[in-house]
Order: sequence, then structure tokens, then C-alpha cells
Amino acid sequence: MSTAVQRALGAALVVAGLVLVAFFADKEIVWFEGRPLGIVLIVIGVIDIGESVWRGSSRGRRAD
Repeated sequence: MSTAVQRALGAALVVAGLVLVAFFADKEIVWFEGRPLGIVLIVIGVIDIGESVWRGSSRGRRAD
């Protein structure tokens, strides 16, 4: 997956998680509640963005 797509996906996950936490915290979605599901989406999104930043910065370095 390209870096830009991975960062966009991570940002979308973070935004979706924030919406769930902010507006649907007490709603039950299938068998999940909004707040815990939103927190999980935020964590996954941040990990995804962090991984893309880490891979992008390591591409510029050469192995000696």
C-alpha cells in the first residue's frame, strides 16, 4: 500500500473513532458500544499513520 493511501486510511480511522467517541458513546452498534469501538479505531489509525511515517522516513536512508 502506498504511503499516501495508508496515511489517508489512518486519518479516516481516527476521524471515525473520534465521531464514535464524541457522538455515539452510549449507542450499541451490533454488539459493540460506541466509545470502546471508537477508541480501538483511533488506536489502529494512529498505529497506521505512525507506521507509514516510519516507513517513509526509513526509505530515505541508505544501509551502509
